[in-house]
Amino acid sequence: MPSSRRLKVTGLIALLTVLIILYVTNGASNTYNSPFYTRTVDAIKARQDAEARENVVAEERSRLDRVERLQKEHDIAVSAAAGETGSVVKNMANAVGVEAGPEKQKPLAQDVKEAASAAAGALGSAVSQAAEKVKTVAGPKITSPGGVRGSSIASPDKKIVQTKRASAGPDDGVARLGVVASSQVSSNPGPETEEDHRVEVELNDILKKGPIIIFSKSHCPFSKKAKHILLDLYTITPPPYVVELDLHELGAGLQAALKKSTGRRTVPNILINGKSIGGGDDVEGLHREGRLADTVRSMGGKRVVSVEAKAAEEGAKDVRREVRFRA
Repeated sequence: MPSSRRLKVTGLIALLTVLIILYVTNGASNTYNSPFYTRTVDAIKARQDAEARENVVAEERSRLDRVERLQKEHDIAVSAAAGETGSVVKNMANAVGVEAGPEKQKPLAQDVKEAASAAAGALGSAVSQAAEKVKTVAGPKITSPGGVRGSSIASPDKKIVQTKRASAGPDDGVARLGVVASSQVSSNPGPETEEDHRVEVELNDILKKGPIIIFSKSHCPFSKKAKHILLDLYTITPPPYVVELDLHELGAGLQAALKKSTGRRTVPNILINGKSIGGGDDVEGLHREGRLADTVRSMGGKRVVSVEAKAAEEGAKDVRREVRFRA
């Protein structure tokens, strides 16, 4: 039989084991419920939440930076197009003795419309003044060898000076530089209606869709030909944006606005950075002469990333389609 001393040691060890188990159990429970442990856990969660919010804010800032950079590039492209238009209009104004002052940047369609209207008004005023002077000493009308009618004016030294009727220069109906033809725009435009404002806003929104805009009609064979050449025979990045005027809610108003801003009412009307390069026959001519890609690159500027003609094999497959469009 074990001795009494061994029994006492064994009992003491058992008692200590029970006490340790009770202490650990109660200690863990008290630790989880203690204020220090609770504050520590809350602080860790708050830090994790703060890091997550910082990551979200950083991603949003990065996205906004990209949007701002793209907006700046777009504004630079629009300003360059407006600057070229403004220089042409300024030259027209200087030719008739009108000074063009600096203006705040406006939407491209409105800027072109107002600038052309001012130039047309100035030109009309100059012609009217010249006509008043001619009335005082008007001679018999003559016809120049080129078929231009004019008048003879007696100068102070009694010499006969021939004067030709003012002409706006050759105009084939296509605003190839995006300038409004002065003879086609009224010098005294009426007040802008709500419909005109909607059309202007919609036109500006469409011009922001991409550097190349094709104003088309779904049933027009010339429009189909232009879309076939630009969309099927070339790979353009970004791709041309097509607007079907017969399917658009403001199609008639947009077509009238294009008449004012480009001098061209018929479709298709292909715009590169707001400048018209003509219609289906014009695009086909540039394509056949091999100058379409260079024209798109030069007029598109930085907004056009790439322009590549598709492989000759693919082009050969589309020959019959081209012939059908020509018919």
